[in-house]
Amino acid sequence: MSTEGESTEAPEAPRSAPPAPRSQPPTSFGVLGFVRPLAAFGVLAMLLGRAFGPSVRGLAVGLGRAGDYLELAGAAMSQFFLILATVGAMALGLSALRAGLPAVVRFGAVFASGLVVLVTLSASASRVPEASLVLVGGVACVLALLAAWDTMRTPFARATAVMLGLLGLGGLSRVAAVLLVMRDGVAPEGLARIARGVSTVGLLLDGAAMAVAVGFVASRGKKLTSPATLAALAVALFATRQALAGTSDEAAAVSVLLARAAKNLVLRPEPLASPVIATFVAFAAPAIAIAALSTRTLTPALSGAIALLLVARGAPDVPLCALALVLASLATVLAARDHRGLWAAITRADSTSDEGPGTGEAKGARPG
Repeated sequence: MSTEGESTEAPEAPRSAPPAPRSQPPTSFGVLGFVRPLAAFGVLAMLLGRAFGPSVRGLAVGLGRAGDYLELAGAAMSQFFLILATVGAMALGLSALRAGLPAVVRFGAVFASGLVVLVTLSASASRVPEASLVLVGGVACVLALLAAWDTMRTPFARATAVMLGLLGLGGLSRVAAVLLVMRDGVAPEGLARIARGVSTVGLLLDGAAMAVAVGFVASRGKKLTSPATLAALAVALFATRQALAGTSDEAAAVSVLLARAAKNLVLRPEPLASPVIATFVAFAAPAIAIAALSTRTLTPALSGAIALLLVARGAPDVPLCALALVLASLATVLAARDHRGLWAAITRADSTSDEGPGTGEAKGARPG
């Protein structure tokens, strides 16, 4: 019996500690932080190692040794980019394995990155058969199309996905054109003309992808144009004008240099389009890549992917360009799933300023 004033309720048992929250798989990929610096180095390696480095030799009297040094520096930068890109492709491929991608994208990414890395490393040590290079270029383009299909559903990465699709199709056109030239047909002139027509289709697709890149850079400031895109297009126009003037006998040294650089950057087989258009597209690609890298954005990995796509534009059968295309594809599919990193960037941007450039990227983005 209980006495008066004594509680008849049993003493409450001590509450157990709440269960620890279940650990969630990581949704922020630290390797994405290296994509933008790697893309910047890739643009420099493209300009120095592919465009201007080989063009300085014999440009003017007294530049013999300086030209050799510049060409050697371009080759060294290309080799260093090869090492960095190989490490980056392996790191992104491992991240893709644990990112919850669809099976076809996940295994396609692993297969394509492994094959491209293997052939690229082989090409740096010895001569690789042209058929193998064309095969690797086609595999890299197919991976770009798979990445575009997978990323198209993410609103803030849709512009990069469109570029992946356009440049992937353009790269396949380039691969088809090279295959036509490689064939020993009965009418080689007819095949060569068909190959140039297919190359023209690739050039049109590349131009559409570059227009998307210009819109992406301009949208960071919520305007139709931006100083970065205007400067890039102005530089491309000036370089095109000087390069076309560099074919005359009395051309200045700068014009001759730009004419040689344009010859190194223009697609092979040459498209049926006007040389003015082909030269402008060749110079506009690296200029827009620099504009994309120099523009502030909440998703720097996507800016780096766009720059890598422009580096690889039109040349998937070149080992370094195929590697850049693989890097851009892997970075895009991973950045499209890094919602936690996106919202962290939005939080940092809101804490530093009430309104900053590039906030339009977050529209339609949903945390994973």
